[in-house]
Amino acid sequence: MASYRYIQLVNFVWILALAIYILAGVPLVPFHGDESTLIYMSRDYDYVFIQHDLALVRYSDTPISPTEQQLRLLNGTIHKNLIGLARQLRGITTTNEQWDWGADWDYNQSTGHAPNRDLLLTGRWVSAFFLAGGVVIMFILGKELGGRPVAYLASLYYTLNPALLLNGRRAMQEGSMIFFGLLVVLAGIWLLKKQTWWMAALLGIAAGLALASKHTNAFTVAAVFGAIGLYTMIGFGRAKILSIVYLIIAALITITLFYTLNPVWCGDPIARAGTVLNERTALLDLQVNIFGGYANFADQLAGFGRQALIVRPQYYEVETWAGYIGDQIQHYESSLLRGMSIAGSLPGAIFLCGLILLGVWAVLRDKHIPQETRFVIGIWAVFILLTTALLTPLEWQRYYLTAYPAVGLLASLGTLRLFAPLRLKKLSQHQQSIR
Repeated sequence: MASYRYIQLVNFVWILALAIYILAGVPLVPFHGDESTLIYMSRDYDYVFIQHDLALVRYSDTPISPTEQQLRLLNGTIHKNLIGLARQLRGITTTNEQWDWGADWDYNQSTGHAPNRDLLLTGRWVSAFFLAGGVVIMFILGKELGGRPVAYLASLYYTLNPALLLNGRRAMQEGSMIFFGLLVVLAGIWLLKKQTWWMAALLGIAAGLALASKHTNAFTVAAVFGAIGLYTMIGFGRAKILSIVYLIIAALITITLFYTLNPVWCGDPIARAGTVLNERTALLDLQVNIFGGYANFADQLAGFGRQALIVRPQYYEVETWAGYIGDQIQHYESSLLRGMSIAGSLPGAIFLCGLILLGVWAVLRDKHIPQETRFVIGIWAVFILLTTALLTPLEWQRYYLTAYPAVGLLASLGTLRLFAPLRLKKLSQHQQSIR
């Protein structure tokens, strides 16, 4: 009992230390214009919860503010509403205007298009606490996959990943996107293991919140629900009909929660889905036309390698920002709170890729890993890595964020398998010495 309590204490201290590391770097992160836009969107909280006027956030063919409606369609609701709540709790009654990407830094700063320091940090803490909470889920997922060694390695990779730190600490949607995406994976494993109404409800709630955080999580939700459905249909589940019922319940909760949290979808959700898809496609096309996309498939794979494996932090996408936030970048880079690229170079990326392949092999073949865990994490991780590599049209690092937890878990499991022969040899030598 004392040994168990000691282990739990060590686990708690480890997770707490990693979470504190994430939060400690929040004030140092270089500014991004999209932080201004996400804080600007938090006025939707005021419309709904202070003015109590849902009509202001519902879809309209003739909207009062076309800009606000377009942003509602393109973005999630969790982060902006929590910023609004945080503003209310702190007594901050106003927001900045949306960042004007057609104007320069001085114009945006002098005309109210940039948040003041207090407002900026208010928005950042919301996202950063979600990112820090993700440490807990990464630890649990690692433990499910390979025990405490994988839990420690995976949570450490997550915490030190410079891209996750940079984007998750900013006042943007990425912190909540990562947290709820990971929660969907964990809830999927638990549902297959425990097969209860509560687990079905947890999966539905997690998936609904994940989709409401950012539409990108649709890939994670599809992978996890697909894994559960496939696991059930091919005969691993002991009670197929009940398992299917649980999955349907989870799906209904997901749809209901997402619909409830997105008033802009009210009225005709099918039409809104088409509108959102068209808006997102148009946005990506615009970004590719302005900033340049991948020239060919080889270029796309090379970009995936640089962003998903080497992971040098990308502080901005617009080159002129080098002059705007150069001092902030230098200050952040000089801090130990900036994180660390585990691979950091081409040789390191090749080695990391080898560890990932070892991890994939272990998921496929290692019978010591629970079958439910192997199935959900295996399908989710491979699906996320493939879709990220094949569908991302330009080399913007934040579009690769969902790949990092999969990389961290598989590489951590691969590391354990790499050193397994050495551990077995030491154990054998120790047993012989006892004899």
